[in-house]
Amino acid sequence: MASLHLLCVPSKFQAIIPSRTLSVTQLLVFELLASLKTNPSCTGVVLSQEPPKVQLPADFISQSVPAFSTATALCDHATSAWQDGDQSIMHLSFPNDPLPLWVLSYWVSMSHALEHQHVIERLPWDVPLKGVGAQTDLSTSGLRLLLASGPIGGRLMDTMIAAVVERMQASQNGDLQTVCVESLILMDTLHLSEKRWANYETEKAFTRLHTIGSALHEGTLQHVLFPINS
Repeated sequence: MASLHLLCVPSKFQAIIPSRTLSVTQLLVFELLASLKTNPSCTGVVLSQEPPKVQLPADFISQSVPAFSTATALCDHATSAWQDGDQSIMHLSFPNDPLPLWVLSYWVSMSHALEHQHVIERLPWDVPLKGVGAQTDLSTSGLRLLLASGPIGGRLMDTMIAAVVERMQASQNGDLQTVCVESLILMDTLHLSEKRWANYETEKAFTRLHTIGSALHEGTLQHVLFPINS
């Protein structure tokens, strides 16, 4: 597609973007020539129908780049904007120099690396997680388990489930209101002994299962998702 060709970063500039296969240690010491904008909502970038200059401004590489989310949104928009005749982008730092569209792709890659470098170098190695991770007793040192090739533990699974639930609750999709996502505890309940299942109506361990079953019967729930601990 023509849009993909226009957004392809030349090899000369790809060489100054850290490879995704670099180790964390290598990324931390990689000299990134650009910096992130201090105000991520202020981009100063507009699409233009002017043809881009052949040569980029001399100080282009050292200029700050938009935040990753902003750069990604601009790049996504540019994939179709070229059909409307847009050939370049205008930046406040270079008002007289229309920049080629591939600069957007360059910003995406560079801001992605910069944001990760900043986060990693400031991350304490063994403190409790924040955000959705705060719902577990997992610490930052436990993140290494996510990179292992073996089975993951229940705490990591619960953390990921909590992230899914948080996104579902924030969604405006009405269909998600009839979907229930449960933690590993539900699977543990299903694995209880026959003796305890014989007391299903009175056993406290089945309280949550009662609630889910009633909601399914009444139609307020349509689907129940839960991990299987094998």
